[in-house]
Amino acid sequence: MGSNEDVMHDFVRKELKRFFSTVDGWQMKPAAGTGQSEAYVINRRILGRSEGAYIVASFEPKVSPGVISALETMAGSMPVGGVTRPRKIILVPQGADVSGVPRGVEVLKMKKFGFEGNELVWLKRYNQVAEKKGSAEAA
Repeated sequence: MGSNEDVMHDFVRKELKRFFSTVDGWQMKPAAGTGQSEAYVINRRILGRSEGAYIVASFEPKVSPGVISALETMAGSMPVGGVTRPRKIILVPQGADVSGVPRGVEVLKMKKFGFEGNELVWLKRYNQVAEKKGSAEAA
């Protein structure tokens, strides 16, 4: 039986595949030794050049210094073959506070998760519950 972390890991991989499709040549591998369970290195070779990025996913309401530190550690210790300036990316739920993210770090927003207040919600499920609740109240 899987744990919640396994399920979240699957959701993160699906979100990343939405931005970095294997059909477009992207390869993704988990980054070990970062202190973050959801850290990845991605790369691809296209039209004679290499592209790559370091990605850390966060499910926190505010991106913490630890997430940024993990991203910087990856960038300093895990070269991406053939890429001179890999991108640095943090994947966050919709509504997360990204005000502390430094310049040069991209932020991608998840499609399936977001914050309502300080509560992390699965948006698809949340929308379904809201629809059912609204139709029950109308009846």
